[in-house]
Amino acid sequence: MKTSITFLLFMITTIGLSQSSEKWKQYLKKENDRKFEKYYFTSLENAHHHKYEVVKKLDSTFCIILNENLPSHKPLEKVLAVNNLWKLPSNFSYHKEDKSYIIATDTLQALLTDLKSMNISDIKILNSHLISIKSDSKKITDAIIALNSVSSISQESLQPIGESKITDQNFTINSINKAYSHFPLLTGENQIVAIKDDFFDVNDIDLLNKHIPSTTESVVVSSHATAMATIVSGLGNSSALGKGVAPKAKVQSSDFLNIYPDEVATLQGAVTQNHSYGTVIENFYGSLANAYDTQLFLNTELTHCFSSGNSGLQGYQSITGNFKQSKNSIVVGCIDQNEIIMPFSSKGPAYDGRIKPELVAFSTQGTSNSTAVATGIITLMKQHYQTIYNTSLTNALTKAILINSAKDLGNPGPDFTYGYGNIDADKSLKTISENSIIVGNLTSGETNSHTITLPVNAKNLKITVVWNDLPAAINSNISLVNDLDLEVISADNTSFLPWILNPDAPQQPAVRGKDKINTTEQVTIENPASGSYTINVTGFYVSNTSQEYSIAYEYELENRFEWNYPVNSDNFPYDGKTISPFKWNSSFSGIPGELSISYNNGQTWEIIADGINLETEQFTYTPAAQKFSKAQLKMTIGGTDYISDSFTISYDLNISTSLVCDGTTEINWDKPADVASFNIYQLTGDQLEFKEQTSSTTYAYTDGKIHTVIPVFDNSEGIKSESTLQYAQNSNCYFELTLAEVYEENKVKIDASLFSLYNIKKIELVKISNTTEAVIGTITDIHSKTFSFIDAAPTKGSNKYKINIILENNTVISSLLLDTNYLGNDLFFVHPTLLGKNEELNIEAKKEENAIFYLYSISGQNTITSPLLSKTSNIKLKNTASGIYIYKIITSSGEIQTGKIAVF
Repeated sequence: MKTSITFLLFMITTIGLSQSSEKWKQYLKKENDRKFEKYYFTSLENAHHHKYEVVKKLDSTFCIILNENLPSHKPLEKVLAVNNLWKLPSNFSYHKEDKSYIIATDTLQALLTDLKSMNISDIKILNSHLISIKSDSKKITDAIIALNSVSSISQESLQPIGESKITDQNFTINSINKAYSHFPLLTGENQIVAIKDDFFDVNDIDLLNKHIPSTTESVVVSSHATAMATIVSGLGNSSALGKGVAPKAKVQSSDFLNIYPDEVATLQGAVTQNHSYGTVIENFYGSLANAYDTQLFLNTELTHCFSSGNSGLQGYQSITGNFKQSKNSIVVGCIDQNEIIMPFSSKGPAYDGRIKPELVAFSTQGTSNSTAVATGIITLMKQHYQTIYNTSLTNALTKAILINSAKDLGNPGPDFTYGYGNIDADKSLKTISENSIIVGNLTSGETNSHTITLPVNAKNLKITVVWNDLPAAINSNISLVNDLDLEVISADNTSFLPWILNPDAPQQPAVRGKDKINTTEQVTIENPASGSYTINVTGFYVSNTSQEYSIAYEYELENRFEWNYPVNSDNFPYDGKTISPFKWNSSFSGIPGELSISYNNGQTWEIIADGINLETEQFTYTPAAQKFSKAQLKMTIGGTDYISDSFTISYDLNISTSLVCDGTTEINWDKPADVASFNIYQLTGDQLEFKEQTSSTTYAYTDGKIHTVIPVFDNSEGIKSESTLQYAQNSNCYFELTLAEVYEENKVKIDASLFSLYNIKKIELVKISNTTEAVIGTITDIHSKTFSFIDAAPTKGSNKYKINIILENNTVISSLLLDTNYLGNDLFFVHPTLLGKNEELNIEAKKEENAIFYLYSISGQNTITSPLLSKTSNIKLKNTASGIYIYKIITSSGEIQTGKIAVF
């Protein structure tokens, strides 16, 4: 061992480092025979120099290499033989019952044979090079890692959990509304999105005719999966919140209980897959991360979008699930409408210091929802790119555009909370339209130079390079395989390096330097000089023939202002209920603005606020009262007015269903002072279609379809209210409440309230005596939903009634039976008078007063004494023998009532 350590120290000295050799001492063999070993320890520099195959990076200096596929005559240089401990994860722990061991192999059949020879039978084949087993950790370390058929062993959670609560759409935060205004033809048409989750509800009115059948979909239908599909591509039939980002896209589903990547052939043509679920916090590069990186490297047009997780309250490095540690995927956190991170949104860095999450998007309910928003935006991007260039948008270019177009939040540059910032759908699509993209490929040691030219008034130049990297080996301590370097040279020959972060101090802001861990690098220049800029991309190390890369770039022009919300066709509030800030883009510095609003097409303006800090790019305005009107905003900056598109101010009308009875449904809604008429829409097929206009605030229909209502004012429509639900027939059939009770001691009053007066001709009170029914009251002048009848001649004892509603077509709707007891001159009503053993005796008092109940046998023996403390009392005749009994009730004022009961 001394020889090995000495040689290791020599190697370290040779490459000019002072790192302690003790860190990797556990991996070195005591006997250093390099002739027959399969794996060796060496420096990365030595491996790159001799083109040895790196199977695991231990850190930025050392690695494990494979001694195969090398010329037999070529001797290995500066290498040490290793034992098998390197095959285990650095965080290897004793076996936990809820986790299996994941074993990777290049020879599946050989591994199965080896394991069966060890009497291991609980084996599950995951794919052509992965299996899971249940075993004790001693057998793992003593025997299984020594097998030549084993290349790595990991412990991973394979049980997915959804990471959201409910749908909460706000398309203003990610400029989706603005994208609709600028790109009205982008709807997701001819696009297929894959949702890996439970199965979504294909009968949900926002998802009608969207389902692309798949052999991999789950048999379990869940509200979470339905919400994800709705956010991505909902039709908007249920409400404003039911509209998805790409409403004409189709949806394919696959079961997330198989947490490994789906075979590409089963995705039915989908090139974007949404993964809004997680497992537990796992900071390592396991078989799942490797599998997703492998699939994305081999299928360059495919994009996987993952939620970061809802474990952010546990601090940094709280990403849920090691599959989210993959390099080539996109991981998304969530922010609120003020673009502040939600406290529960999981944070990076990745296990090896890479930037995770890459991006954030809106949701206050969970990172599942923000990820589905991102998936919808990517779907629009892929449709747009295909339309313009007649070719597919690659995953690397998708990431480059999204990251470069994002709004920087948090610390300047990227960070481990917001990643590279908030997704901007409109800017992403404009980057594609303006062809502000560059693609290329290079080999190891090669530098490619690309030139862009900036005008005199340019500001905030941003350049991002992304590449789809080869998968790293399972358990690699550093996952980067091919290392590219970005450098930007200005016209005056100034060099700008990309932003880098210190994972050991994750709260610190980014600084500029060489990036040796990420597959994304970004350079920003706040105040660039005009002229020609050179973008240099260097292949510091490329292990395969060549490495493709994608670049996106943009810059602003100084002293520009542009509205993000509201824009044309927007509503305020965005969903008719929730106030969301006005949003804008501004390149002004140090100049305040004055915000005004007009309700008459700019003829007059009302000042909302002045002295606004334009750099905040948002302002929250809460009106004093609801108003239904067309409107415009104006931001005045240094004497120049920037006027918004005309938008709509309208509120949800709070539609409710007042009647579901006899084939008729009646709905009603609020009547705002500014609104004189309402448009009624009904669901026909998978779309809401105009039916008719009304000035009333109630509407009845008999077709059983789903309806909604929209306010009409200023010759235009306001926001659509939530659509009606489909209720079971006769579930809401006129009667809301009915009650009969003794009134003025010698009368019975029958009260009722109705849900609706629709189509009622008359209302009758029917008294029932044995089998005889008699109408004792009728109302024909019906103006109120509440009414009363009086029975002035009730009979002593039980009085039974029902209320009949007679409709215009003579259909009779009857209430439930009403029963009340009239005592006449008696103080108490005792019933039943014939009852079995252990049954209850019911006693009703004419008025509220204290009394005592006595029960005597026929021989005069007192068997029960019980106080009567309320108007209604129940006495259980527990263990009372059969026979005739006398009861006596004495009130606190001395009044007495007696009677007989029989127990059988």
